[in-house]
Amino acid sequence: MDKRQQQVADSLVRVQAFLDAHPATGTLAYTHAREMLDGVVERLRSFAGAQLSGRNQSRAEVRRQRDQLALLLDQHIRPIVTIARAQIEPTSDVGLPAGLKMPRLPLGPTKMLAVCDSMLEAARAQQAVFVASGLPADFLAQFTAARNVLVQLMAGRATQVTTQVAARTGLKVQLTRGRRAVERLDALVRASYRRDETVLSAWAQAKRVRLLPGGGAGRSGESVEAEAAVLPVAVSALPGAVPAAA
Repeated sequence: MDKRQQQVADSLVRVQAFLDAHPATGTLAYTHAREMLDGVVERLRSFAGAQLSGRNQSRAEVRRQRDQLALLLDQHIRPIVTIARAQIEPTSDVGLPAGLKMPRLPLGPTKMLAVCDSMLEAARAQQAVFVASGLPADFLAQFTAARNVLVQLMAGRATQVTTQVAARTGLKVQLTRGRRAVERLDALVRASYRRDETVLSAWAQAKRVRLLPGGGAGRSGESVEAEAAVLPVAVSALPGAVPAAA
C-alpha cells in the first residue's frame, strides 16, 4: 500500500471527527454530504478488510501449493521415474519414454499439472510393472487425487486474487467519492464558521492530505489531494479495518 494513498483515507476519518465536534450553524446542514462521507468510510473499511483477507488467503494458498508440489514430486513422480529407470538395462540404448523422465526443476503449478498428466498416461500403460516393483495397486488413483488437489489450490488462489482486485477497485472508487463529499462539506463549513479563524484552521488541517517526509517537496496539499483521490489504496489503518496477519 502506498503511504500517500493511506493519507487520503486518514483525512476522511479526521473530517468525520471534525464534523462531530463542529456542527453546522443556522439554517445550514451537513446531512447529505455527511451521509455520503459516512457511507464511504464504511465501505472503505469493508473493502480494506476484503483486500487484507484476500492477500493473506492468497499467501496461504501459495504455501499450500508449494507443499503440494513437493508432495507430488517426492511421493509420486520420483518413485515412478526411479522404477522406470531400473527397468532399463545398463547396456541398453533404449532411453526412458518422455513421459517417465524426471522433469526439469523447479516446476510451477501449471507446468507440474502438464508433467503429472503426461506421467499418468505413460505409467498407465505399464501399471503392472510399477505395481510389481513395489508401488501400491492404486498408485495411479493416489497420483491422480494428489494432482487434483493442486488444481483445487490453484483455483482457490485465483479466487483470492480476484477478491483483491475487486477490493482495490472498490477502494479507488470510494476514495474519489470521499473527496467529493469533503468538497461539498467545505462550502458548508466555511459558511458556518466564516468569522472563526480558529475553527477554519482546524478544518483545513482535518481535510488536508498530509505530505510524506521526503516525498512532497514543492507540492501543495491540494495537489496531493487531487493525485491521491484517484489512486487505489488499502486502508488497513482505518478504525475497524481487519488487521494484517502476522
